[in-house]
Amino acid sequence: MLVSLSLGFAGTALAAESQDGEDIRFQQLKARVEALRSQVAEAKNENVKIEKEKDKSNVGRKLKLSGDVRVKAINQNIGKHTTITESVQLIGHYSFDKDWMVGAKYAFMSDNNMGTSTRNTSLPNFSYGDQRYDDYNAADNNVLMNLYVKKNHFLGDNSIQVGRMGPSILATHYWSDANSSGFYDGVRLAFGREENWEVWYGDWGAADTYGKYWNHPTNAANKVFLGDSKHKSLEKNFMILGKHKLSPVTTAYGFFLNELQDKAAGDENYKMRGLGFSTRYGDWRLAADFTKNYANGAVGRFFRLRYKGSDRAVPGSWTIGLDYIKLEPGNLYASALNGVNDVSMGIKDNIGIDGFVLWGDYILRRNLRVAAYQSIGRKATNYWDGGSYGTWKKGDSAPQYSRIHLIWSF
Repeated sequence: MLVSLSLGFAGTALAAESQDGEDIRFQQLKARVEALRSQVAEAKNENVKIEKEKDKSNVGRKLKLSGDVRVKAINQNIGKHTTITESVQLIGHYSFDKDWMVGAKYAFMSDNNMGTSTRNTSLPNFSYGDQRYDDYNAADNNVLMNLYVKKNHFLGDNSIQVGRMGPSILATHYWSDANSSGFYDGVRLAFGREENWEVWYGDWGAADTYGKYWNHPTNAANKVFLGDSKHKSLEKNFMILGKHKLSPVTTAYGFFLNELQDKAAGDENYKMRGLGFSTRYGDWRLAADFTKNYANGAVGRFFRLRYKGSDRAVPGSWTIGLDYIKLEPGNLYASALNGVNDVSMGIKDNIGIDGFVLWGDYILRRNLRVAAYQSIGRKATNYWDGGSYGTWKKGDSAPQYSRIHLIWSF
């Protein structure tokens, strides 16, 4: 019995000693795990600090490249063949930080006739009938459309932009569309974070290569067109653009432009004033602009009604639209500005435009868009005599306009 009791006490003592040893080893292991965890946390924090320092030295630095390839088939319905043109645009934006950025846009084969890649000295005369433009005295119509520097937070929440750029004017952008062109050499001040007010000073002379084909009458009294040699460009000018949200779905726009030339010499050809608005109701969108050139009295009206809306990132999305256009010669400066792929106007010459355009587009696959335009009941707004178009009086039926184009964006 004594032996049994002694063995019992011994077994209990040995068990206690073994359990204490395991606890000690567990605590040691736990301490080592905590030490490793602390080391990992310290290393992680150090990496975070390093990354933050890198971020500080590269705040906002970002290069974005994009562009598109366009092919257009255009029929002016004036007895000539359908013209197929091509163009490529490359667009780049580089942000140095949150305040400074550089933008550029370069076009190759800018509305070049398919298969034409050399200087064509007869191009100006030929461009009337086939919707072709001058090739800037170089092969394949290469042209620098934008090259500018922009600074945000300029004297507060404002911004300043200097170089070659392009404005979007009013609701329809029929007068100028920044997404489709540029050519304005000067300075732009935009006010507020939303940039709802803009002041521009500069020269649109870079677009004169286009503008010389769309002449306003030199004899405003009887609306007689006297020829290309009478064209005068839109040179130094001062411009104010404004927009204001009247409601979550409705926005009002304003447009003021004065050409700053010698009035006594008759060099002031553009004195533009304009109002516009845009609104939406469900899937319906309506935009309208009214402008007048007080230098020659030429009025412009553009209304655009559209249903649904295509999104190049959504295959199968589509739009159908109806435009009403009434432009008198001398209202619009240059076809280079409005973006013929987005605003449906067709010929912009001295017969003027008065009529409707039915159009639509469809996203075939991501970033691939096809669109078609067809004028309806177009009439002349001005007397025109001579050239490949023939002779019309004001109100006469004018040639209809058909276009289909394909745009691949990247």
